[in-house]
Amino acid sequence: VAENIMLGMETTRNGLLDRATASKRIKEFAQQFGMEMDPSALVKDLPVGVQQRVEIVKALYRGADILILDEPTAVLTPQESNELFRVMRSLTAQGKSIIFITHKLKEVFAVADRITVLRAGKVAGTTTPDKATESELASMMVGREVMLTVDKRPAQPGEVVLKVENL
Repeated sequence: VAENIMLGMETTRNGLLDRATASKRIKEFAQQFGMEMDPSALVKDLPVGVQQRVEIVKALYRGADILILDEPTAVLTPQESNELFRVMRSLTAQGKSIIFITHKLKEVFAVADRITVLRAGKVAGTTTPDKATESELASMMVGREVMLTVDKRPAQPGEVVLKVENL
């Protein structure tokens, strides 16, 4: 983790890589932003949510004030997504800006301060979570009214057409 984060901004002492100082600095830095991690861990052994935190810390370690997160919850569990949202709120409270790209409307309402919908490379609309509904955002996204619920009758299975046993 420490090597991954400091790559390109290595901490050295007497011309040699100073892993101990770098690890200590990275651990303190991660704690400052509420993203605990073990600097000595191998990234390949970390859960996806922690790997994502490593990438966020790497950007912050380099002085980023704006983070662009493109579909960051696509591979996360609901618990990991909630943890990411907590981290995002902590970062914005500390003055960082986050551009959160997603198609998941519930997530937009959970984390956004301002919502801008792009369609075909152009701005389809801008609003705030308190002034928008899921239906309005969906309409902006596709360019027409969208039904967010599907009226569907319960399935009525017919006769069995294929049955396999002891395969």
